[in-house]
Amino acid sequence: MKKISNVSTWAIVVGGLIALSFWSPLASAGELQNLLDRSKAFAALSLMKHTPAFRLESFEPAQHRPEAKGKQWWYICDGDERIGLITTWLNHVELFRFSPDVDKGAKYEIPEIYHWANLIGARIQLRMNGYHSPVPPLTSFKLTFTKDRGDSLEFKTEQTHKDGYSGTIEYRLVWDERLGYVLNGISHFAMPEPRQIEFNNLLAGRVCESRDDRKRWQKTMRGRLPDGRISFVHHNPVNIPVDDVQPGGFLGFVTEEEMNPFVELLDTSGPVFFATCSQWYDQHIVMKPPETKEADGLYHLRARYRLLSVPGTVARDLEAMAVVRDAATGESSKAGFLQNKVNDFETFVPHGKVYNGPIWQHINATEGPAHSGKRSIAVRGLGPGKVKSALPIGGGPAIYGESSKRYRLAAWVKTKGLDRGGAYLQVDDVFFNWQDVQATRRTKKLTGDQDWTRLEVDFTPSPRDPFLLIKLCVEGTGTAWFDDLELMEVAR
Repeated sequence: MKKISNVSTWAIVVGGLIALSFWSPLASAGELQNLLDRSKAFAALSLMKHTPAFRLESFEPAQHRPEAKGKQWWYICDGDERIGLITTWLNHVELFRFSPDVDKGAKYEIPEIYHWANLIGARIQLRMNGYHSPVPPLTSFKLTFTKDRGDSLEFKTEQTHKDGYSGTIEYRLVWDERLGYVLNGISHFAMPEPRQIEFNNLLAGRVCESRDDRKRWQKTMRGRLPDGRISFVHHNPVNIPVDDVQPGGFLGFVTEEEMNPFVELLDTSGPVFFATCSQWYDQHIVMKPPETKEADGLYHLRARYRLLSVPGTVARDLEAMAVVRDAATGESSKAGFLQNKVNDFETFVPHGKVYNGPIWQHINATEGPAHSGKRSIAVRGLGPGKVKSALPIGGGPAIYGESSKRYRLAAWVKTKGLDRGGAYLQVDDVFFNWQDVQATRRTKKLTGDQDWTRLEVDFTPSPRDPFLLIKLCVEGTGTAWFDDLELMEVAR
């Protein structure tokens, strides 16, 4: 078997003829598989004899956003068991579990309001995007199943953009006797100008949870770094690494007993880096711009990879091999926000541990007027008719609110010279931001010169969007200081 240069297929020479086989076995494994092969815990795993009976179950969920209408949805089933989801609404494939024996008989149902921040399992993309170097607008996107039932599931996406940009991703879901379900993928993107392309993205359910008792996978692991190390980072909004990786690198979330999702790179046509999303902790898998055109006058990117789950015992072996990516200790210089806690802004977000909340974006706590201690968050107005908002997003997970519960947002606020508006607190939905709920989630306004006054508003989160955006607002001219801020559950 040999690889054909610049073609994302593999060739097998039989009797002097070349037969192309896209899914032929790889000549070499990635670094993750090499580590697994050296793991005593992996060697001790019992072989799982199983022949999948894959099939697709189409359905139409209740979605409220207009963009969701007309999209396609399928549950991936193995016999009677739902094991995953494919949707053109979010353009991704999600595996709920990696073995039919995990939660056997559970009837997995996606929530009424479903998007990539409240997944059930682990997802990767069906579409490629420009990363910090946008490609032209999409003109078409097509999903085709080339094998929709049997012992494997095979499907392909094709995307075209304006100005000659295009790409394809081919997927194949199979069974591995030690790893369970494994989703193999091959991406190919062609473009007239070199761009860096996010050819996939790894995200798992409850990685971005803001509730301590529900968060899963406290760490992200990645390897191989340029110096050969395997590293891990705690999920923390002040520790958002971007790392170049050597060929055959991998990344994943650890550690849980039943599922630890990893993406392993097997082949790439150029250098790759991993970047952690500052909001949801999803993992961007990005190839750097190619340097030379090919014979067709276009620049090409190609990658082969797989999504798999590492059992808990094996994941702990991998953790023992890894080093801390950010060894900083003590406090950062960023103020954070935690649920069910009075946030007095006297201490900053610590390094080197999980911090299950966001930081304030483009603003910070400073010494000055304070309701308690020495620090508060100062917000200065932008002038008549304008609203300046301090908000903790883009630096850690959004705040999760359950529609079955009642919450109170409160803070102590001091104002000086506030004219043509006022200072107030507001809660928005992160994704949907319906105007009809904003008026019911806003405190009264403080104007003029006011000493420390407690502002509060009680509300019930919308069932249409469980994620909340906490905002400290100043309208008009003047300054307000916010301190001892809290978001608490209260009795209904």
